[in-house]
Amino acid sequence: MYRIIIDRSLCSGFGSCAELAPEIFELDGEGLASVRVGTSDDAAVLDAAAACPMAAISVIEEQAA
Repeated sequence: MYRIIIDRSLCSGFGSCAELAPEIFELDGEGLASVRVGTSDDAAVLDAAAACPMAAISVIEEQAA
């Protein structure tokens, strides 16, 4: 399971994350990335975080309880 955190102060709204993982990320009314869900099993979150040119997305792998 991955926990997703966006540092909105770094986000410039390129939208790469929303293109790579649209079920997890979206651009809000301000044009900045936001998460639709706080956690996901989808490894696409790793690609989305890596594609962010501003390094605004952090993904933390959480251990199953």
